[in-house]
Amino acid sequence: MFGQTIGELNSNKKVAKFLEKEINKKYTFKEVFDKEVEADDEDFEYFVKKTDLDNNGFTDLVVNAYVPLIIVLNNGDKDFKELNFRNTKFFSDNEPELDSIAEIGNEKVLIFETEIQEFDDEEYPNIKIKKNQEALSYNSKTKESEWTIRDVKYKVDSLTVKFGELVEYKNIKPKVNRIKELYFSTTGCFGSCPIFDIKLDSERNLEYNGKKFTNHSGLKSFRLNQTDYDNVIGLIEYAELKKLKSFYSVNWTDDQTGILKVIYENGEVKEIQDYGLQGTINLKAIYKKLFEINKNVK
Repeated sequence: MFGQTIGELNSNKKVAKFLEKEINKKYTFKEVFDKEVEADDEDFEYFVKKTDLDNNGFTDLVVNAYVPLIIVLNNGDKDFKELNFRNTKFFSDNEPELDSIAEIGNEKVLIFETEIQEFDDEEYPNIKIKKNQEALSYNSKTKESEWTIRDVKYKVDSLTVKFGELVEYKNIKPKVNRIKELYFSTTGCFGSCPIFDIKLDSERNLEYNGKKFTNHSGLKSFRLNQTDYDNVIGLIEYAELKKLKSFYSVNWTDDQTGILKVIYENGEVKEIQDYGLQGTINLKAIYKKLFEINKNVK
């Protein structure tokens, strides 16, 4: 059974076995599908979606069950990668829920809805209101949460897969501004956040400085492989940094700051400081790639 491809998985139990073996040992059937689920095949199509999310010719896996959404990209030759979507800027945000997978042109678009608090709605551009929903509300008089019927607000995110990461779907092709150099640095936090500097130029030359909580301490220079370079630069170009704010911040303390500076071939410079590293979905995709580079420097 373990020789099966994603496309051949046809039951919840087989999906859980695949996830436990190929992705993470914690993904047991009980963990993914909940111990209360007795019916297997009956609910399979509800919980499991199989489609080619990134148009690379291989079937990817989306499991929308009882743990936070699991997305597995299939790069062929048993090369699998798990993607996670957490668009949380505030402690009050709930987990995003997958509403549907749409096909727009030749792209697969994942539509997420996340319930938000009344006072957070100005922070998000796309809001959906569901009328007369049963939902928990805080009673200021009793100082307890209780079930009530009320209108519930959701933020809506439309995501697609680009350069191996989840990014915001755009219905127009982003304008490309060629990049000459990029710099990325992180500060410390109340904990063991990795502190490092990266400088990367258009010839793929990378200068690295691991300062604290990194696999490599000190300076190291090398040429970044073509795939990692293309993915990082592709994500930065797709994000259209010049349209973004120069400063982002979460509303909690003791986190780290990331500073991303990009110098374009036309001489323009864009710098973004991001306390908490949660600025936008596309920025988080960039940070993820840069943190992967940091982790791989030995």
